[in-house]
Amino acid sequence: MTRFSVRVLEFTQLEEIAGSWTASDFSRLLGRMEIDDTAGLSSSDLREMCVLSLQDREPRAAAALLLEDRLGDALNKGQIQNISLEMLDEKLWEEYADMPLHERFFYAASLLHQAFPSVVPQPDAVDVRLEVRSLDPDAQSILAEPLHESFVVRLLADGMQDSSSLKRLFGDALAGRAFPEAASIAWIVESERIDAATLGLRVIGSGSWLDSLRGTKSYESSAQADPARRT
Repeated sequence: MTRFSVRVLEFTQLEEIAGSWTASDFSRLLGRMEIDDTAGLSSSDLREMCVLSLQDREPRAAAALLLEDRLGDALNKGQIQNISLEMLDEKLWEEYADMPLHERFFYAASLLHQAFPSVVPQPDAVDVRLEVRSLDPDAQSILAEPLHESFVVRLLADGMQDSSSLKRLFGDALAGRAFPEAASIAWIVESERIDAATLGLRVIGSGSWLDSLRGTKSYESSAQADPARRT
């Protein structure tokens, strides 16, 4: 059995994920709103112009515009019209049935909330930073390879109580060998080598899954990744 020692270094709430909206994203969005004279504007000026332009619309119309921009390849027009209303009072980045879309729903909701903070639910992602040390050769081998989301989510779950949403809803996947939903739970995973046995790990995901790690300082884990599929 692999063994890891894990220390939680930072646990931060996020209303927006840095880099999720870039200057080119703002320019594209302004173009959708028929505002094209944006040459020479800084990213912060483009953001402000976007927020003001969204506020010139009804919240539902602004939501539809953001959904078309961020999820137009995954949702049809009828879905966008229905979901634009749901966005005004539901946390679709945790509740929408199609989990692979959660991260993009969060991006859309973060900008919509800036435009309508009293109308739209406050986005609540979590940024967790950890130090992961291998305690045996097999564990060290796992840390030497690119980290799969199934390993990362199982590693995080080992620091949570059994009552956590993650363990209650995905207990079989956490204990098994197939966890396809893991990539929809760990939206962003970054690692940094500290030494041969240790990695610094950063994970960003929805608070609905990761909040249960709040207050945890250290723990041990025996996490494994899903077996590699043969092609």
